Amino acid sequence: MRYAAFAEAVTLVALVCIATPLKRLADVPAATAILGPIHGAMFLFFVWIVIRSWAEGLVNGPGAGRLLVGAMIPFGGFINERWLRRQFAPETG
Repeated sequence: MRYAAFAEAVTLVALVCIATPLKRLADVPAATAILGPIHGAMFLFFVWIVIRSWAEGLVNGPGAGRLLVGAMIPFGGFINERWLRRQFAPETG
């Protein structure tokens, strides 16, 4: 789930910070035409992973909600990945 959160975050940031400015400022619509579907697929994959993890009891309802909301905010996916790393870190001690 951490890798899916990270991949979703990278594609969203690339879409918002690279592809959209290229489309709007440099008149390069191919940037969003390529990166948009890639991000869409990663987002749907991440949503599927979160729902499946919730159904299996790996995350609770508020945790699943947090992950889904974070996936919709630029750079939120990186916060999700860090949260997941702490949630599933092996206990030491």
